[in-house]
Amino acid sequence: MLPRLHEHVRQGLLLNEITPQEIARKQAQRESFVVNVVTSWCPDCTVRQAQFIEDFANRLNDHGLAVFQCTVQHERGVFISEEHETLTDSCGGHGYPRTVLFINGKIADRENVEIITAQGLEELAESFLRQMGSIQ
Repeated sequence: MLPRLHEHVRQGLLLNEITPQEIARKQAQRESFVVNVVTSWCPDCTVRQAQFIEDFANRLNDHGLAVFQCTVQHERGVFISEEHETLTDSCGGHGYPRTVLFINGKIADRENVEIITAQGLEELAESFLRQMGSIQ
């Protein structure tokens, strides 16, 4: 069970939660998308970034790039499953929130850790859109 504050904050988000299995399916289908890897115990994830992540997602969605969220831990250091731990490792390891760009099913950019401000997320959206433009 998530702490009360986190439940309230998370309810306000419009990002769709995605499982590691769904991410693997999207990779196999060579889709391009973004995953915001978070934990429910991290205030950078649940409070600081949460107030700006919807604008980030809307900006990318306006350009046809879907943004999902994958919660990998509810308790610090304890992964929800082995699949969640494997996903975290493949996306660059610990450090939350971590925002990852997948292009044609492959991880294209995974070094975006603790980007939690409106300006930081705006710059990240621009970076992702530039990277998407370079393949089209």
